[in-house]
Amino acid sequence: MSSILKTFPFALGYGRHLIKTMAINVFVMPEKGLNVLHAWEARLRERQHLARLDLRILDDMGMSPEDAARESAKPFWRA
Repeated sequence: MSSILKTFPFALGYGRHLIKTMAINVFVMPEKGLNVLHAWEARLRERQHLARLDLRILDDMGMSPEDAARESAKPFWRA
């Protein structure tokens, strides 16, 4: 047991919380970060594809060319 936990027994609970928080940051956060990167990549691809669609397909989708231009001009990190 570390000296801080011997000196302050109430810190034992905090030490457990700290270890749990560190474990979450090490193992869960990278997975969430990868999920965000995958979502950004998909959004970028979809917006690039939307920018290349012709008027007939946009009309079938119910989108105007202005709507498509506005959506495809958004940065990939913005939903």
